[in-house]
Amino acid sequence: MSDLEAAPSVAQSAKEKPREHVPKLVLSRHNRGTGPLDRVAEGVNRFIGSMWVFVFVTVFVVFWLFAGNVVGFDKTPWPLLLTLLNLPQLSIMISLQVSANLAERTSDARAESDHATLIALHELSKQQMALLEGQNRVLDLLSKRAQSESPSQEA
Repeated sequence: MSDLEAAPSVAQSAKEKPREHVPKLVLSRHNRGTGPLDRVAEGVNRFIGSMWVFVFVTVFVVFWLFAGNVVGFDKTPWPLLLTLLNLPQLSIMISLQVSANLAERTSDARAESDHATLIALHELSKQQMALLEGQNRVLDLLSKRAQSESPSQEA
């Protein structure tokens, strides 16, 4: 059974037995794949998405632009520099899509969990309102009885 098919049953269960519903904490690590490629993709995403890679690329570009002219290994730095920087972009874009897919699965799982919790809370609120209405009816009956008994006690 897929997660999408399981979601209505969880929501239905929360509606039928709201007192038994336990809210579920959904984290990204709960939705990760378990295969070797999933672990590689996770490692690549963690590495590429780190601030150290950003700092390294920025320092590299600045160094290339200034040192290329000073040292003389690249008199016109843009064509070669852009070629070197564009080479890893395809694999990085694919890696980012893998991250986006993981984020989407996690977001969907959180939405399903939140939906079930909200249904349970709604059902509990309806039950509470029914109890309060019943209490109000009992209080009205007691009030009417007290009013009807009070004149007869004075006489």
